[in-house]
Amino acid sequence: MKITRIDPVSLAIPFDHGGKKVLFHGKEWNTLEVNLVRVETDTGIVGWGESFGYTCWKPVKAAVKEMIAPLAIGKTIDDIALLANDIQKTLHLFGRYGISIFALSGLEIALWDALGKEKNKPIHELLGKKFRDKFPAYSSLFRYNDPDTVIKKCEESLKEKYKYVKLHEIEEAPIKAARETLGEGYPIMLDTNCPWTPEETLEKSRMLIEYDIHWLEEPIFPPEDYESLALLRKKTGIPIASGENACTVWEFKKMFDANAVDYAQPSLIKVGGIAEMMNIIELADERNVSVMPHTAYFGPGFIATLHIAAVMKKEPLIEKFYLKLGGSLHGNLIDPVDGLYSLPEGPGLGTDPDPDIIKEFKVN
Repeated sequence: MKITRIDPVSLAIPFDHGGKKVLFHGKEWNTLEVNLVRVETDTGIVGWGESFGYTCWKPVKAAVKEMIAPLAIGKTIDDIALLANDIQKTLHLFGRYGISIFALSGLEIALWDALGKEKNKPIHELLGKKFRDKFPAYSSLFRYNDPDTVIKKCEESLKEKYKYVKLHEIEEAPIKAARETLGEGYPIMLDTNCPWTPEETLEKSRMLIEYDIHWLEEPIFPPEDYESLALLRKKTGIPIASGENACTVWEFKKMFDANAVDYAQPSLIKVGGIAEMMNIIELADERNVSVMPHTAYFGPGFIATLHIAAVMKKEPLIEKFYLKLGGSLHGNLIDPVDGLYSLPEGPGLGTDPDPDIIKEFKVN
């Protein structure tokens, strides 16, 4: 089976986060930009993938078309990991982070989808032994900067039977509101998105210890300052999570070598694809680091992550970006039921993106 055509397909899907209007990279953020990657083969099979695209969708789309596609068209889909590694090697002088790896991730996922369809097997069956087909979800709230909104969203999450909630707050009042609403012992994660220096983080940690944070995610800029993260772990005892901004297994090796994290958070649509993600998970298992995939997206990358979660030895939590979307590419598969996600069945991903949603929200 050979690759005959590769097309990036970009969408802008409106969403409502339930809070006040916010600016994201200089403009009001009210649509999620999704970069799909569609791969055709000489057998007529079509595979679908997803590259990271929020705000950066235009350069990622260009990278798929101008950098990735010329290297992949005409190649045989048999050893996907080898093909992806060859593309990484060819593109290395453009950087080992960011746009080119995002673009490659989308292609690589699409190839696994196509391969699964050819073999009439779900992706998880191609990857290894299945350990589970249900996955606990956590409600990943927007940053509201408002205690009242945090209370409302925590109450909604409890009603929908989430057993975990993640905040994106950086001030004490909303964090305190969440703890008082959810109660003592309820696991609350905190993702701060890299706002502080190591010294500022140590100062903030005195407050965070009071609220019994399940994990503290990416508190320091730059996120690659693994030495400071390791020191923070040691001095505070607060579990540290990081990795959504890291690309390839090599960056995670640096993270683990520094003893910087309790929880690694590779994002499938950023790290280089499924084979790269499996390498990260294998290394994390060797180093006794728990993997909690970053999944704040809703396309084929999210569905592929569920297949990966099915074969992980340690049970992961699956992130649900707590938003109301204007349309779903994969129906109700993106919504947990009673706090649990279900593994799709069927060959490949087990689901193709809804063509009506593509038609409605496609952008050029």
